Amino acid sequence: MIDRLNEVLPQLEQLPAETQEIVATYIEVLVETLERDARAHGHIQQLSPIADPWKDPVGAWSDLPDTMLEELDQLRHAVPPTPPIEQL
Repeated sequence: MIDRLNEVLPQLEQLPAETQEIVATYIEVLVETLERDARAHGHIQQLSPIADPWKDPVGAWSDLPDTMLEELDQLRHAVPPTPPIEQL
C-alpha cells in the first residue's frame, strides 16, 4: 500500500497548489472516516488522542451558587448597552 502511495505522490506534486490542498483534505477526511469505522467495529484501537474526553453533563452545574442567575442579571443591567454600529 505504501508503495502505491509513493508512486502517486510525484504525480500529485505536478498538480496546481489548490488541487493539492483539495487532495490532501480528501485523504485526511478519508483516513478519519476509516479510523472511526474501524474503531466502531473494534478492528483498531484509538490511534490519535482525543483532546478532551467526554464528560457526563448530569449534575455539572450542581456546585454553582443558587444566586448565579440573579448575579448575571445584575451584571447585564449594570453595563450600558453597546451603541448601534452606525454610531461606532
